[in-house]
Amino acid sequence: GGNDPIIVMEDADLDQAASLAVQGSYKNSGQRCTAVKRLLVHRSVAARFTDLVVAKTRAYAHGDPVDPSVEMGTVIDEAAARLFERRVDEAVAQGARVLAGHRREGALFAPTVLDRVRPEMTLVREETFGPVSPIVSFGSIDEAIRIANGTAFGLSSSVCTNRLDYVTRFVAELDVGTVNVRE
Repeated sequence: GGNDPIIVMEDADLDQAASLAVQGSYKNSGQRCTAVKRLLVHRSVAARFTDLVVAKTRAYAHGDPVDPSVEMGTVIDEAAARLFERRVDEAVAQGARVLAGHRREGALFAPTVLDRVRPEMTLVREETFGPVSPIVSFGSIDEAIRIANGTAFGLSSSVCTNRLDYVTRFVAELDVGTVNVRE
C-alpha cells in the first residue's frame, strides 16, 4: 500500500508544492496507491503553505461525477466515505483542526484539509485511501525523514526542494519505492 507523503522543505516553491499536494491528494478522489496521503511541511513555511492548500482545495470542483465541470467525484462507496469521516472526526477529537471540507453526502466526501495533525494519529499512521490532506509540520530534515518512514506503507513519496543535499538524503533514507523530486 501507499501512505505517500509530499515533503515540503523551507526553500520550496510553495505555490507549486501546494498545487502538487492538492492534485496528488484529490485526483481519482484520492483512491489510488500513489496518491498523496500526508503533507509534511517545514514549520517555517507551514502557515503560508497551509493557506495555499486551503485556497486550492476550496477551488477544487467536486460533486456529481457525471458533471463535466467536476474535478473529483465520489469515492468507491458510502462505507469508504464514512471511514474517512470517522478518521477525520477522531483526529479532531485528538487536537487536529479542519480547515476545509469534511462534508459527506452518501459516497461523496468533500476534499478535506486538516492541520495540527500529529504522526501518531490514525488518519496518517494508517493509509486513509481518500480525499483527505492532513498537514503535519516538522522542524528538520531528520524529523521529516522519521515522520515519512513512520508508517508500514511506503510506495512512493514526493519532495519539494531546490537543495541537492536534501535530495541526496531523502533518496538515501526514505523507505519508499520511489522518490519524486520537484524544485
